[in-house]
Amino acid sequence: MFGQLEHELEMHVPASEAWDLFGGLGIGKLVEKEMPEKFQKVELIEGDGGVGTILKLTFTPVSPGPTGLNEKFIKIDTEKRIKEIEVVEGGYLDLGFTLYRIRLEVIEKGEE
Repeated sequence: MFGQLEHELEMHVPASEAWDLFGGLGIGKLVEKEMPEKFQKVELIEGDGGVGTILKLTFTPVSPGPTGLNEKFIKIDTEKRIKEIEVVEGGYLDLGFTLYRIRLEVIEKGEE
């Protein structure tokens, strides 16, 4: 089975500011703070925010299913503002997927 899901989000900040958030560890801190109904905890397991970094995301226990996942940063291209993350344990892998990859791309849409 193969699938792809795409979502675009327009942010009203400069692309450099969005990349500062999504390109490193900032997004983990943000989702833990701003989405407590979904994420109980986001922990740094290994690394410094660069390629090879592993984060452990623990979901808030609300429904049956995976209780969390570990994700690994596999690609970070600061020049093109692209980051790729793979789930390496738990989450969708517990549901039978053999690969689950997330690709974040910050695209500049103008000066602001």
